[in-house]
This record gives sequence, C-alpha cells and structure tokens, in this order.
Amino acid sequence: MEKQFTKYLNGTANPDDFSEVLNAICAQEDRGKVSAEILKLWKETLKSAIENKENSQLLDKIHHRIALEESKAVATRFTLYRNLLKVAAVLIIGLITSTAILYNKPENQLYTSAIEKVTTPYGARTSFILPDSSEVWLNSGSAISFPRQFGENRNVELTGQAYFKVVKDGKQFVVKTSFGSIEVMGTTFDVKAYSNENFETTLIEGSVNVVSNSNKVATLQPGQQSVITPANNFSVYKVNTDLITSWKEGKLIFEKEPFENVATALERWYNVKIELQGEKLKRLGYTGTIEMETFSEVLELIKSTTPIKYKFDKNTRILKISGK
Repeated sequence: MEKQFTKYLNGTANPDDFSEVLNAICAQEDRGKVSAEILKLWKETLKSAIENKENSQLLDKIHHRIALEESKAVATRFTLYRNLLKVAAVLIIGLITSTAILYNKPENQLYTSAIEKVTTPYGARTSFILPDSSEVWLNSGSAISFPRQFGENRNVELTGQAYFKVVKDGKQFVVKTSFGSIEVMGTTFDVKAYSNENFETTLIEGSVNVVSNSNKVATLQPGQQSVITPANNFSVYKVNTDLITSWKEGKLIFEKEPFENVATALERWYNVKIELQGEKLKRLGYTGTIEMETFSEVLELIKSTTPIKYKFDKNTRILKISGK
C-alpha cells in the first residue's frame, strides 16, 4: 500500500492504484493503516526538507498553512504534500467519501456501486485521476462526485472550480453543475461554478458544448470562455487562459480585476472572511500575482500597490479592508 500511496501523492497513480487507494481510505477497517501510511510519508518528506537548510522558509510557510486548516468534516481526511520542494508550501487536502447505491438486477441479485466524492476546504487544493484516467485539479471550497467505475457515459457533478484534462475513449464526458452542463469527448478546460457567482467555462484545448439550464448552447473554441450570470445572461469572450488556470499552479494572477473578485479569491485561498467597506473599493481594479505567500505577506503586497488600509482579527479570522 505504501507504493500506491506514494504514486497517488506524486500524481503518477494509474486507475488500479487510484481505486486501491480510494478503497483503503473508505474502508473503516483500514483507517489505522491509512493514517500510519500518510504519517510515515509526511515524516519522510519533512525530514528531507529539514536536512536542506535552504528550505527553512518553506517549512515556515507549510506550518502557516497547516494552522489555517480548520476543516470540520467528519468524513475521513488526509493531508497531501505534492512535490514539496517544488511547489513551495502548497497544502493539498482532499476529503474523499463513498456513498453506496443499491439496485436490483433481473436475477433479483443485489449489487452495489459507489459514488466517490472529493472535496477541498478553503485554503486547500488537490489533484487526482478519475477512473477513466482523466486528470482533475480541484480548487479551494469545491466538491466533485463521480462513480467508482464509469458506465456508458462519463458523468461527474461539480460545485466550485475544477480544471479537467479529459482523455478520449469514445464515450461522452459530461460535467454537471447547478447552472448547466459541459459536454466533451476529450479536451482540456476549466469550470467555475460557485454558488451565487458567474458560471464560467474556459477552454484550453479541444472543443466543448456549454448547455445552460434554459437550454442555451455555446460551442467553445480554445481561448474562449462562456459566462452565464445569476440572471441567466449567456455570453462568450476571448480570454487569457493562463490567468484563468493559474490557480492550479499555485498562483493567483489578476489583471485589472475588480477588488471584490480579488477578495473572494483570497477568502478561499487563505480560509478567511474579508469585508470590503465601500462600493468604490469593490470596483477598484487590482493587478498582481500571488504565489505561495503567507497571508500577512499578501496583505502587505496589496497594501504597497493599492490605496487601502486593513485590520485583521486573528480570533475571528475576519479581515476588514477600507480605502485610504
């Protein structure tokens, strides 16, 4: 099992390895063994980092991120550190649960299938491989459900934001959200479907059909993004895909982004609550790149480039920002 866990954490697990890891995580009798394996891998990685004196700042950032994690999930949880020395303190947490579905066959035999659910709390991200070998990156505050084994169709359900790299196998791949669905055969794209926000689909490679709940359809080409607003307005734009997908590389890149949107991204990224005081501040455009900085470093960075002042309450984790 140690070998399979190592492959999973490094993102090199094949479908069989992935299924074995999920089965172990979801099995009640294996909880102790799973915890021991993860703890062992963590200690080995930490020891390696400590021996490298150049990574003292990296460890400080890791400890900072660990302190940020206050997930209240009751389900099995485990902490992943993927490419620790390369990713520079990006805490990756995936919470995986399994729900059994019972159904009858003509022979009146009882069979069991399972729906897997992967969630990431605020302040975390994760990546994993679906049963068909498609790759998924899941952003903060997101959840995705999918069958343990795909049938005639490859359907997944998403809340939040995810980046998909779908393999072609002759079966349609469908991402279902509360706003609509995305239909593909094999392609690379980003989906943002947070509650009470614009539903955005950004195509990097291939072609996708975006279908709204009102049955409006848009076929996207690489470099295009479809946007469906809460008022159900449907538009398609040409965008810089590097900006849209930077989150999966451990970055937040903004170009004249309304500060209200910046605040929302930071809330998810650092698991805090941000209160913006004044409509003018919400519309203020911000340009900058955030990459693995601690929360205090981010605040000072924004303060040095934007006319704001702030006050952060460590106990309530509420940040109040106002214009100067």
